[in-house]
Amino acid sequence: MSQGRFVGFAVAVGIAVPVTWLFVYWVFLQGNAAIMSEWHIRALSVIWPSWPLLMADPEERSVAIPATSIAINALLYGIVGWLIWFGLNRNRLVLAVVAVALVVGWYLLQRWLSEGG
Repeated sequence: MSQGRFVGFAVAVGIAVPVTWLFVYWVFLQGNAAIMSEWHIRALSVIWPSWPLLMADPEERSVAIPATSIAINALLYGIVGWLIWFGLNRNRLVLAVVAVALVVGWYLLQRWLSEGG
């Protein structure tokens, strides 16, 4: 797969994940965040690392804040996708660095969320 297609696919996944979550949130949870458990929040932070931006709009009336969060998520997925493509096609060491960076980043995000973010 070419670099452009690989990164494009990563960006598309980075957009699809939060859009799908927001759809499920509004259709099935009726916008009631109290239904979410600690497990849901941790899982969400793994697949949508920029979701804490949504806390900036507690009344859930803004369109700009979720759009910004989705754009940041797409950018993050695109960067990771490019690094994975680079690691698969140019330098395998990059794959190990990306894996370690993702684990450390998720750990720090989980720690920040558990401290009350």
